[in-house]
Amino acid sequence: MKERERTVKTAAEKLQMSMRVTAKCRYNAAVRLQRQGAFAFFTTTSLSLGLIFIPLIQSAGVSLSFTPDVLNMMQVFLAVSVLVYSVVIGTSRFEVRAETLTECGDKLKELIRSIDKDKETKIVFSNDDLAAYQERYSDIVTDTENHIRSDYGLATLEMNRDYFFCGLPKFKIFLQANIQRGFPFIVPIFLLSIEVVFITDMIGITKVLTKYL
Repeated sequence: MKERERTVKTAAEKLQMSMRVTAKCRYNAAVRLQRQGAFAFFTTTSLSLGLIFIPLIQSAGVSLSFTPDVLNMMQVFLAVSVLVYSVVIGTSRFEVRAETLTECGDKLKELIRSIDKDKETKIVFSNDDLAAYQERYSDIVTDTENHIRSDYGLATLEMNRDYFFCGLPKFKIFLQANIQRGFPFIVPIFLLSIEVVFITDMIGITKVLTKYL
């Protein structure tokens, strides 16, 4: 069964539906950026701890599986990784962007409530009324960055009153959205995995990299 969109009757309902979708997309985008920012901070912290742990364990006189040259190489690698991710966090401004997107969603919800309130006194909206609402809508969304496709996909899945999905189409949208959202985490997860494997090899718990280094 294919997805289908809720039938809307008037131009005002179409505009409100568009606003609801955009507001939900903005909230989803804000959550996405918050998660990216939190994971980038976690990655930087973990790499920094590894950078501190290696020289500490060296100075403790513990028997290690790697030579001092290999340990120094890893410390340089971790230091560069920390520097790069610190720059990423600083330039990406995840928290600021997420806050701006959340404010945009709040403004859209306020505009939707304003239209609902006006419906109580107006049976039919004139073209001038719709143009005024459209202008306010454009002003709100223009001030913020746009959402990405995964934000829209998840929004349609969450808006049960406006969109109806069943079976394979629903799973396809869910899978595509989460795959797209997972791409930014590939590199930091890879770096953290290298750090964990190296440290466990270094203290003799595992032997994954010892035969290569």
